[in-house]
Amino acid sequence: MGQFVIFVLTITILIVRMDYAHEVCRIEKCIEIANEFSKVMNPSIDPCDDFYGYMCGNWNKYHPVSNNDPYRYIDMYSTLDKKMRWQKIDILTNTSISASSEALKKARELFKLCMNVETIKKDEAKSLLDKLKQNGDWLLLNPEPLFSFKINWQKYLKMEYEFVRYNPLFKLTIGISIKRFNFPIIMIEKPILFLSELIKSDDKEKKEGIAAYKEYIHDVASYLRKESGKNNVHRGMNKDIDELIEFELSLAKIIDNKRILLTLEELQIYYNNIGGVHSNAKIDWLETIHLLFKEAGITIPTLQKVLIQDLGYLMHLVQVLKITKSRTIANYIVWNFIRHNIKYSGKTLLSIRKKFNDKVYINGLPEYKRDTTCLMHPNLDKAISLEYINRYFIKSNKDKAQKYIDHILKVFEDGLSKIDWMNSKSRQTSIEKVQAIETLVGYPDDYTSVTIDNYYKNFKLGSDYFESMINFEKFKYFIELAKLQATINRTQWEVEPTVTDAFYKATKNVITVPAAFLQPPVFDPDTPEVFIYSVFGFAMAHEVSHAFDPLGIKCNKEGKVANLWPLPVHEIYKEKADSVKNLYNRYPIPELFIEGQPVHTDGEKTLAENIADLIGLQKAYDAYKDNQRKNGGKDVRLPGFENTTSDELFFMRHALSRCTNITPKNKLCMHQTDCHASPDVRLRGTISNHKDFGDVFGCKPGTPMNPLSSHKCFILT
Repeated sequence: MGQFVIFVLTITILIVRMDYAHEVCRIEKCIEIANEFSKVMNPSIDPCDDFYGYMCGNWNKYHPVSNNDPYRYIDMYSTLDKKMRWQKIDILTNTSISASSEALKKARELFKLCMNVETIKKDEAKSLLDKLKQNGDWLLLNPEPLFSFKINWQKYLKMEYEFVRYNPLFKLTIGISIKRFNFPIIMIEKPILFLSELIKSDDKEKKEGIAAYKEYIHDVASYLRKESGKNNVHRGMNKDIDELIEFELSLAKIIDNKRILLTLEELQIYYNNIGGVHSNAKIDWLETIHLLFKEAGITIPTLQKVLIQDLGYLMHLVQVLKITKSRTIANYIVWNFIRHNIKYSGKTLLSIRKKFNDKVYINGLPEYKRDTTCLMHPNLDKAISLEYINRYFIKSNKDKAQKYIDHILKVFEDGLSKIDWMNSKSRQTSIEKVQAIETLVGYPDDYTSVTIDNYYKNFKLGSDYFESMINFEKFKYFIELAKLQATINRTQWEVEPTVTDAFYKATKNVITVPAAFLQPPVFDPDTPEVFIYSVFGFAMAHEVSHAFDPLGIKCNKEGKVANLWPLPVHEIYKEKADSVKNLYNRYPIPELFIEGQPVHTDGEKTLAENIADLIGLQKAYDAYKDNQRKNGGKDVRLPGFENTTSDELFFMRHALSRCTNITPKNKLCMHQTDCHASPDVRLRGTISNHKDFGDVFGCKPGTPMNPLSSHKCFILT
C-alpha cells in the first residue's frame, strides 16, 4: 500500500511539473500565428506522410491567386515584398513629409514624370525619334538607296547612347581580378542577347520565337516611321529586319569560353591578328574604351589590363562582322538602343512590347499598376533607402538581429568541430571560415543626407521622362565604371537596405541582411524565440550554409578562389553533394505535368540551394535547442494548440514560411529558370532529411517524412 501511495505521488508530481514546464503564449502575435495555423492547416493529412499538405493544405483557399494577378504567387516573402513596395511608393508620393535629402526631391520628381502617362503618351515617339536624330537615324526606317554609299557602322561606337548599360556587340563591366584579390579590372564578355536562349529551344519553339521577334521589330519600326511622317512601310523593311535577325542569330551561337588577361594594346594586336583589320570588322579598342570612360572622369592608358571572358566569342565576332553589311550592323545597334528603352515609352510602344512578350514567355510579363511599374524602373534607390530607414525601420532590430546571427555562427562552429569525415586541419579551416564571415546588417553606416546627395550630384533630370531615364541609365553606368579606380573591400554594401532578401557572397565571405528583411513576418523580436529561430534563424543558417555549397567550398575565408579542403576531403564532400542531387532528381513537383507526365526537380540546377536548405534547417533547429537549454528549457505553447510542443511549433512555423499558392504556368516557369526547387519540394527535402523531425512528430522510421537514416542526406554532420 505504501509503495502504491509513493507511486501515485510521484506521477502526480510529474504531471504537475509537466504542466508548469510549458506556458501558453497569449500575446496578440501568438494569437495571430495560432489563427493562421488553424486556417491553413489540413489536419486530415498525416504529417508523417506529407508535412507540406498537413501545414499548407488550405493555404490556397485563404490566399487565392490567378493568372490575372501580376505576382502570380503568394507566400510569406511576397507579402513582405508587397509591403516594401507600398512603403516605397508612400515615400515617393507623400510630400506632406519633407524630403530627407535633395536626392529624394529628385527621386520624387522622376517618379512624378513616370506617373504622367498622358504626357508620355503624347511625346513617346517624338522623344525617341529626337534621340535617334541626335545620334544617327535608324536606317531601317528608310529604304536602302539605289546607289549605295559607304556606311561606316563604327561611328555608332562613338555615340553617347551606345554605351548606356550594354553595348550590343560586347558587354563591358568592372569586375574583380581572381588572381589579384580585391583588385578592380575591366571585363569584356559576350553581350546578353534575346536570341541566345531561343537558339537552344526545339525547332518549333525557335521558329515561333523568331517570327514573333520579327513582328516585334516590324511593329515598332512601322509605328516610328508613321510618327515621323512616313505613312507607308517601305519595301526593303522586311529585308532589313531579316538581315538584322540573322546577324543577331550569328552572334548568339554558343562559343566555348576561354579567359585571357591582356593590356589594351595587346587586345588591339590580338584583335587585328584574328581579322580585325578588315574594313567591316575594325574596332579601335583604345579609342572606344577611352570614350566610354571619359565621361566617368577616368583616363585609360594603353597598358590598362582587360580580362576577356569569352575569347572564342571575340574571334567569332570578327568573322561575323566581316561578312555582314555595314547597314545591317548599324540597324542592329540602333534597334538594341530602342528595345532597351521602350519600357520608358508610352502606351503604344508598351502594348507592342506586351504582344511580343505574351508570345515568347510562358507567362508573358505581368502587368502592374502604373505606380508599381514606375517603382520597378531604375530609381534613386539610395535616397529612397535613407528615407525608409528614417521613417519605417526599427533601428533596435539591427542589434537584435545581430544577436541571433552570432548565435547561428557559433552553432556552426561547434558543429564543424565534431565532423568525423574531415581531418583536423579541414575542420579548423572550416571553423576559421565561419569565424571570418562578415555580416552587414540593416544599412551602411555612411547613409546620411550629405553622402546621398553627393552620390547623386551628377544626375540631372531631363525635359521629359524618356530623357530623364536615358540620363539616369548613363549616370548609373558611369558609377559602375568609376569602380575601376575605387578601393574594394569586403564590407562594401552591394544591395540597398530596401531589398527584401538576404544574401551570401562567396567571393567576399560576406552575408548581407538588409533592413527591409528585418521586419515581420520574417523577423519579429517580440514573438517567442522558437518562431524567430524557425524563420529568421533558418534564413541566416541558410546563408551561412552557402559558405559550404559547391561554390562556397572553392573560396577560402577571405573569399579568394582557393580549394577550402585537401582533395580527399573534397571527394567525400562530392559524394555527399551527389547524393543530394540524385535525391532531388527523384522528387516530382506536385501538380506539375508536361504531356501527362510528372515533372521532376532538377537536382543539378537546384543543388546549391538544396544543400543550403538541408544544412540551414538542421543548424537553425540546433540553435533553437541550444537557446532553449540555456534559458531553462521553456516550452512555449499556442492558444488552441496547448498539446503541441514547442519543438513541433518550430517545424510548423517553418513550414508556414514555405506555404505558397502559385499558378501552374508560374510553377513551370520557376522549374525552368529558378535555382531554387519549388516550395513544396524544398519543405519535403529539409523535413524528410532532418535528424530530429521524426522523433519530434513521432514518425516511424521508413515513413515518407522520416526515411531510414541510410536513405537520408547529411552534409555538415
